[in-house]
Amino acid sequence: MAKHPQTVSRYLQHSDFFSSLYDTYKEEEKLLQLIQQQFPRDLTSHCTAVHRQGQILTLYVDAPVWASKMRYMSGAIAEIAAVREVKIRVSPPQHRQQQRGKATRPRHSDRGAEVLSQAAGHTTDENLKAVLQRLSRAVKL
Repeated sequence: MAKHPQTVSRYLQHSDFFSSLYDTYKEEEKLLQLIQQQFPRDLTSHCTAVHRQGQILTLYVDAPVWASKMRYMSGAIAEIAAVREVKIRVSPPQHRQQQRGKATRPRHSDRGAEVLSQAAGHTTDENLKAVLQRLSRAVKL
């Protein structure tokens, strides 16, 4: 065991597996930057990542609308990246999960309670009237 902790960069540089993985990451990052430089910023700001596997390039965007727009440019992207095929995939940004156990209360409105109360007043079915009145009281809480 080493006397001193090793840095991550040392492992990246001296491990064949991590080194090739890091090199692939750097190449794909450069390719993404090249694509972002060739097209309008409002479009390429939604490009989140690329992955090249042989002659196939997969470009990831953050929403379906941008995927559609980038598909129109796939020919030009293929030319820039020197690949045969370009696939566009949607990969939405990952949001932090809400804390568990903290359920948000549904919003209640006085107007909703009033509408339910009025509906109960205009119905002839006693069972439905009772349900609408209970619901109206619950919405007021």
